[in-house]
Amino acid sequence: MTQILLVADDPGFRDRLRLALERLELTGEEVSFLEAVNGNDALVLAESHLPDLVVADVSVTPYGGFGLTRDLKADPDTACPVILILDRFQDEWLGRWSGADALVNRPVDPFALAQVASRLLAEDDEERHGEATLEGASS
Repeated sequence: MTQILLVADDPGFRDRLRLALERLELTGEEVSFLEAVNGNDALVLAESHLPDLVVADVSVTPYGGFGLTRDLKADPDTACPVILILDRFQDEWLGRWSGADALVNRPVDPFALAQVASRLLAEDDEERHGEATLEGASS
């Protein structure tokens, strides 16, 4: 089962993100969601549940989606793929600097978001299974 952490202070926006990402179930992938209203809650959830993907609004408090992404990527246990939802194109360089795996601009196209999430999850799964195969082959 794929677990996705949604991070946004607006409950309506989190609902729209969840609806868009529920499309992944159409591909046969079972999906569950965790939700956080700020970066601090998101870090606690990420550390305790180790989600497969994080989708975060860039404007979450207290230190924004950029800081949240940096903190998630700094810890090997929470370094899963991160999609940042940006308010404007000027934020792209900060998104890349923070280590985000994908950047999506507002307004969010639900089909595009689901495609990006699907691609990142597949790449991450391939990377993890590839490492397991290499480790198993060496013994």
